Amino acid sequence: MIIPNFSIVPGSPVSDIFIEHEVKTFYEAIRKVQNLPYGRVENPLEFGSIITNGRGTCSTKHATLKMLTDEHAIYGLQLELAIYAMSEENTPGVGATLDKYNLPYMLEAHTFLCYDDEVYDYTFAQSKNLTWTDSILMQTTIDTDQIGEYKKSYHKSVLADWIKRDHLPYTLDELYTIREECIEALSNATTH
Repeated sequence: MIIPNFSIVPGSPVSDIFIEHEVKTFYEAIRKVQNLPYGRVENPLEFGSIITNGRGTCSTKHATLKMLTDEHAIYGLQLELAIYAMSEENTPGVGATLDKYNLPYMLEAHTFLCYDDEVYDYTFAQSKNLTWTDSILMQTTIDTDQIGEYKKSYHKSVLADWIKRDHLPYTLDELYTIREECIEALSNATTH
């Protein structure tokens, strides 16, 4: 089953932002969001700011689309948080950074949408490759207000466990800095 389309009606914060940018349906909103360049916004919990800022991350893009469905009482679309083993094979652009630190992968926290058990990832304009889903280690449904500090704390706790379990030669701060280098490499990559 595919995500249902609907007309965007005014009167709610995220809906109004899309309408101001001449986006009239949910499918148009998906295309608009997916085609935004990858990049962080100042306040990820200001849903819709990705449209005015002209960029977004997996968290801000998918949370904005989830908020749009919530504003229209369209139920069934879930915001998901997964921890997956991010590598060059499933996330092109991070390989050089991982090689630099002698890591086979990075445990990454990724946010996406699910509808009727189907995965929808609108992070990158050319995102049709869902091979990263084969590397999911943990997955949970989250609320839109959990894409900020909650997601970061959850991710760091997973990284801390990884350091202990595999006796990695990095502190948590060092490993998180390596992760940030991977994200920067993704931001600079031209194809995804």
